[in-house]
Amino acid sequence: MKTTLALFTLSLVFLYSCTETVVGPAGPRGDQGPVGPQGAAGESGYVFEYENINFSAGNNYEVLLEYPSDFEGLQSDVALVYLLWPLEDNLDYDVWRLLPQQTLFNDGGILQYNYDFTASDVRLFLDANFPLNELGAIHTDQWIARVVVVPGEFWGSGRVDFSDYEDVKELLGLPDLNLSRNNEIVRSE
Repeated sequence: MKTTLALFTLSLVFLYSCTETVVGPAGPRGDQGPVGPQGAAGESGYVFEYENINFSAGNNYEVLLEYPSDFEGLQSDVALVYLLWPLEDNLDYDVWRLLPQQTLFNDGGILQYNYDFTASDVRLFLDANFPLNELGAIHTDQWIARVVVVPGEFWGSGRVDFSDYEDVKELLGLPDLNLSRNNEIVRSE
């Protein structure tokens, strides 16, 4: 009888110990491991600059920017478009603004610079809640755009603020495209 009771008690203890887990406090963090080897050099992003972009009734206030013929885009790529946004003050640096975040409010209503893209081109267009033929040259003529093609694996990674061209340039290792224009276009609202 003692043997049966001992086996029964031992079985209960064994079953109880298998069903309940007690977690203690976390221990101290271990040392950082060594940095892994550098991966093979590769291209992680592309930038193309387009000048003399003009929106007019003749082109239905839209412009198609085709990628260079030696570039092959992928369906997973994402295109970002930045407009050079010269300001009244002649600054020592360029101000690039991400689309479609550029919305202007004026007496006529609301104007937005926008775009869509495919694996081979970008279409820039103007959208407004008033007739676009009421726009002056300040809003339609002589724009400069940079199109950054971002590989799909970077998109949504949370590693960069895509609204900041300089952050994107640094992350993707984009080349400097400094033209000798010194903000010659002045736009005032």
